[in-house]
Amino acid sequence: MAMDFALGYIDPGSGSLLIQVLIASALAVPYFLRTQIRRAVSAVRDRGKAKAEEAPTPEYD
Repeated sequence: MAMDFALGYIDPGSGSLLIQVLIASALAVPYFLRTQIRRAVSAVRDRGKAKAEEAPTPEYD
């Protein structure tokens, strides 16, 4: 009698290691890329300030 399908199994040790790797990766990526994230945020903020300064002021007569 042959098995026609494969059963997937993750033992508790491997499962907890996999969860730990996923959480550590999710926390490490922003930490290592914080300079680039900061540059991107400041560029977006500076663009918004530049547009506000270029906007014409209404003239009232």
